[in-house]
Amino acid sequence: MTTRWRKIVDGLMVKYQMAVEREKDARQQMDEVAKSVEQLQQAQSIVQCIAQAIQQRAHEKIARIVTRSMAVVFDEPYEFRIDFDRKRGKTEARMVFVRDGMELDDPLNEVGGGVIDVASLALRLACVMLSKPPRRRLIVLDEPFSNIRGEENRRRTREMLTTLAEELGLQIVINTDIEAFRLGTVVELS
Repeated sequence: MTTRWRKIVDGLMVKYQMAVEREKDARQQMDEVAKSVEQLQQAQSIVQCIAQAIQQRAHEKIARIVTRSMAVVFDEPYEFRIDFDRKRGKTEARMVFVRDGMELDDPLNEVGGGVIDVASLALRLACVMLSKPPRRRLIVLDEPFSNIRGEENRRRTREMLTTLAEELGLQIVINTDIEAFRLGTVVELS
């Protein structure tokens, strides 16, 4: 009978030792997973810092081009900025127009079409200027400023185009029937 109990106890001891080893292995695996999670969180934090720095630099360049373009054309210019919001684990960009310190809630309806025309041109210019690898600096526009009203605003828009083309080394091709925007080599098609 003692031999039988000895075998049972020995079997239980073997099972106990195996359970202890499995528990030890599981703890090691948990420690390795915890280290991996910590390293991933650190890497994510680094990537987020880099992304924020890149977003900030891109914002500064884009906002400067758009704001400057609007300031050249309009007497009471708008400031342009991009707000970055983290939502659902992703960064979303929202374009904002500001005038006299007030953010416009619905820029498409609160600013004139001319402002939108100038801002959209400036955004296209920013895309060309920021592209990597650099692209040929050519912008083709079809009736880009049909919403610009008044001879003075049209004159300023023309000056803006000329200045931007010179400063940025940019070629601009415009399809328009507005006399004020005919500059450089004019080709008429019938």
